[in-house]
Amino acid sequence: MNQHVDAPLDPEDAGAGPKAEKDPGRAADTGDVAAPPPDEDPAPEAWEAIEQLFALAPHLRSGRANVMGDTQVSGDVVAGDKRVDVHLHETRLPRLHTVGPLPTAELDYLAETFAPNRRYDELCAQLTARRVLVLRGRPGTGRRTAALRMLMQVGPKASEVIALDPGTESADFADHVQPGGAYVVVDPITSQDSPLRDIHLNAIRRRLGDDGLFVVVAAHGTVMEEVTAHDWQPLPAADITRAHLLHAIQGSAADGPAGDATAADRVRRLLELEPTVRYLSAGPSPTEAADFARLLVEYAAGRCDDEELSRYGRRSAEEIASRWFSADQHSGGAPLRDKAFLISLAVFDGLPYPLVAELGDLLYMRLHTVEEPDRTVGYPVFGSSPEDRLRLARAQEHDEETDTAWGRLPERVVAFQNDSLWSIALRHVWTSHPAVRKPLLAWLDTLVTDRRIFVRLRAAVASGVLAAADFGYAFDSFLNQWGSSPRPMQRQLAAWALYTAAEHGMDTAVRRLLSDWSSRHHLARRWTVARSYALLGGATAPSALRDIGRMAATEPPPDSALQSALEQALEALLQGPAAVTVLERLVQWHASRGPLRELAVAGFLRGARRRHRAVSNEATTWPSLLWLAEHDAHARRYAVVMWRALLDSRSSRDAARDELVRWVRVAERASAKAARHRAFTTEAPFEQTDRYDTVSDVEEALGRLLPLLVENQNDWDRLDFLLRRVKTPDGGQSPTAARLGIALAKGPAALPRPL
Repeated sequence: MNQHVDAPLDPEDAGAGPKAEKDPGRAADTGDVAAPPPDEDPAPEAWEAIEQLFALAPHLRSGRANVMGDTQVSGDVVAGDKRVDVHLHETRLPRLHTVGPLPTAELDYLAETFAPNRRYDELCAQLTARRVLVLRGRPGTGRRTAALRMLMQVGPKASEVIALDPGTESADFADHVQPGGAYVVVDPITSQDSPLRDIHLNAIRRRLGDDGLFVVVAAHGTVMEEVTAHDWQPLPAADITRAHLLHAIQGSAADGPAGDATAADRVRRLLELEPTVRYLSAGPSPTEAADFARLLVEYAAGRCDDEELSRYGRRSAEEIASRWFSADQHSGGAPLRDKAFLISLAVFDGLPYPLVAELGDLLYMRLHTVEEPDRTVGYPVFGSSPEDRLRLARAQEHDEETDTAWGRLPERVVAFQNDSLWSIALRHVWTSHPAVRKPLLAWLDTLVTDRRIFVRLRAAVASGVLAAADFGYAFDSFLNQWGSSPRPMQRQLAAWALYTAAEHGMDTAVRRLLSDWSSRHHLARRWTVARSYALLGGATAPSALRDIGRMAATEPPPDSALQSALEQALEALLQGPAAVTVLERLVQWHASRGPLRELAVAGFLRGARRRHRAVSNEATTWPSLLWLAEHDAHARRYAVVMWRALLDSRSSRDAARDELVRWVRVAERASAKAARHRAFTTEAPFEQTDRYDTVSDVEEALGRLLPLLVENQNDWDRLDFLLRRVKTPDGGQSPTAARLGIALAKGPAALPRPL
């Protein structure tokens, strides 16, 4: 059903779906979103929905690119016994790639491990001659890696490689490049009405000049007109594994001198192992081949055995899933009840065994009805033992503490040993056994109405994996219905499912759907769009801001639910890596009149309320926008412009003052913590220290920001009055506020240049 993905999705014409005429959203295309039933749980706010997603579905964390997944962690973080001393850099990149300048570490590692071939050399020559290249290939074949390596090899040394947002209109690419720069865009969003044209590439070429470079990485479904596309074929898996192995062994100080055996000899012996030959001959993807090199390094160090080496890899996992769901029990096929357990474990991976088994039995009854519709459904009360089931599932049970309404409680949870097996099993069942689809969807329908939030959320995540496997069918079966529902919780389910689908390879289709829904006169769908962008985060920020602005400023006007969703989406985006871009857009919106100005005010104030825990000092909590302004000059400039505008406006002045007072209170608490820490480190009783003379880094940053808000005497009077009103619990003036007042009295610092 690839035509559902490659063709533009038009929800207004989604009559082909079996539930189209019953779609509750279709009758309200120009009306308000109906109020949810009084007995339904309200949908969480956007930030809470993000936190719930990664708290309750931790198996999504690997490779995610949303706002919570963008934090760069440094230092030595080890779970379990610390015994790994041979390091191979992480090769698995997020499915939603970075937008903007690419990290130097990623490019350096790519340069050291890339294995070129003749086809690559030919394409480099084309890029050198033409400066603009369209590289076409299937996702997962290493096409993006090849494009980045070309830009580094052909372009000037030490130059940045910048990734453009795929949601940018093809006609606008030239507006986003600078002469002499190196740019890449992966899978641009195109359609029959908006294809990638040769004139767009010519405009880019003229803009780049003689030294600039631009590579379009396209899928076969990318719509083009009069464009010459060069097909990419993946490099041999053995070459990729060899390059990564050689880099790891040569760079490992822990291995010591190699003696008589050179690094090349050690790599050759590892590649000649029988499990290695068998695995590489199965045709793993470039990413899988690079990851396999990691296991070979562990094998060489004696930290994994032949059995682990033999069963490694996605193809191995796919073979396992194929055997599980085979009808032939002699070849490894499981009984129907255990098959239902395996599907339930794929949905609830990492949760307690009794829950997985209980919900698996509910699925078993539905599957049994399909196999024997005339027979009363039942099953033995005492079936396979947990040990047998976990051995079949290649899963392990372990202790874990879980947050509950009664605090953190210990639990025994079960999880697949192979962290990709849960999604592979769901994909296999969905694509290889069509008879399972109807009972599986009916089972998921019961799960998404369960009173337990973690059950509903996991069902939405599983539905997102199914959507990634067959987006058109999923759209007709549940995505359109959920995203158009008058029930906020169902729309939130759609957002969780769309995020998961994007993370599992359906990014292009999800972006296209969100863009389309944002332009439709349907408030429920627009709400779903806003929530989805809040989850997708920084990787989609340019497209998200475009569509959020469209929904705020075009008919029909947002109702209160949609307005709140738009504001919360901006709040979430302000916490991610694209926060500076968001701040810049808020400044632009505030300079206009009408709904965009109102949205900019509300979004900025929501973002100002959010807290950020500093990575360098876990005891210090910052206002997130203050932390950003302290560490980025552009962010400081935009934040100053917004604070001045809000304090000058009669409609927003009171709310802005309240948020600034909150910032003072946060700085006050940070300084108090700093005082306690000083007392502890000096071994002096806290009562004998002057708890009020310690200044935290948060307070210092606020002291540097406040003078920038002063343009005239009125501004100074207003802020001075605000600081004088900040009192301690006993009624005295806050020492932090007093010190900030002294900083303010020194006069305004150099003001930012006008935008």
